Amino acid sequence: MPCRLCNENKPLMESHIFPEWLYSPLYDENHRFFVLSTDANKRRGTRPKGIYERLLCHECEQRLSRWEGYARNVFLELPLKVIEDNRAFVFAGLNYASFKLFQMSLIWRASISDRPEVHRIDLGPHSEKIRKMLYEELPGEVYEYGSILMLPALSQQLMQQFVYPPERLPRKIDGHTAYRAILGGLFWLFIVSNHSSRVPHEVFLSENGNLPVFKVGGPAVMFMQQLASDFFAAGMLNNPK
Repeated sequence: MPCRLCNENKPLMESHIFPEWLYSPLYDENHRFFVLSTDANKRRGTRPKGIYERLLCHECEQRLSRWEGYARNVFLELPLKVIEDNRAFVFAGLNYASFKLFQMSLIWRASISDRPEVHRIDLGPHSEKIRKMLYEELPGEVYEYGSILMLPALSQQLMQQFVYPPERLPRKIDGHTAYRAILGGLFWLFIVSNHSSRVPHEVFLSENGNLPVFKVGGPAVMFMQQLASDFFAAGMLNNPK
């Protein structure tokens, strides 16, 4: 089977669908990852690592790993300048290409995965467009396949208890298909469009390296509260109160 990024017939690696550092809050003291389900009849399964699948050759895995490593530093290590206003925290000084390609790689990896833990999503012709952009290391314009990040108005302790893979929103945003996810304690909206001109560009990572993380309210919080309640009812989370 060819590599899903370069399309060449090469030995495939066990590629992670989402970076390991996004799972770190979910590991127990024995470094086991808990698989969550809202089905009360299903117990939590454990595995010693995150969700992996044979998708990429070594060279392509290393290519995506560079961007993932950069994003990890942004979230966990780099002392970035943060500007706060009533709507958002704005992280300044990011490398636009590295972080934008990381964002795009998340939704693309999820779309090509066959793992049962990942929601089946179909990006249609956008999957091939994103693949080419990733392979050629082209982040595109701000509005091309941009992501909106939100900080939930819930305790970080609660939000760090689970990862929710991307799933399609029931309704479009300004005429564009979007996917929601919970990764690394943040709520993500992936706008799958290469011409999302009706979405205000200031909600995305800017070319000068400013990343807004919005103080979210409304529908996103309602969704996450319901999701947390479902997991709690199934015995998969601590009490979300």
